[in-house]
Amino acid sequence: MANRGFGTPHPFEPIRRGYYALGLGADADVRAMLDQSGPEPACWEVHRFSLRRRSRPAGEVAALALFGRLPAQFKLVQVRVSSWEPDERHARLVVGGHFRLRVRGTWEALELPFGHVWSFEGGRVQCVHSVLDGFELRRLPAAASCAA
Repeated sequence: MANRGFGTPHPFEPIRRGYYALGLGADADVRAMLDQSGPEPACWEVHRFSLRRRSRPAGEVAALALFGRLPAQFKLVQVRVSSWEPDERHARLVVGGHFRLRVRGTWEALELPFGHVWSFEGGRVQCVHSVLDGFELRRLPAAASCAA
């Protein structure tokens, strides 16, 4: 895969590692998907298409918004990426798949679909649209304040 317009390292790599890490509990890789680690984590704004927009501070909040807080009775056990469609010309990545959840205290499991459209600018994630959940995360400018 060429690095046209992205520079090095390729911005899709942290995304790939993050999806793999989700079911393993590797939080650092999940935070890295959205530049949430390091001394100056990115700030993100959550746009819900049916509710008013809200700003959230940097940290684990953006990753939790994207991958959802699970009700206490469920545990995420696996993430299966079934489609990975990079579009370097338009600086986008479309990822689809399923979250496999287990009901705590049982072996009962269920799968929930997900669809995410990642958009990049200057080799960094600028927004992620969670198609099935009806919201989008948008990176705030570096000078913007992250409101709690």
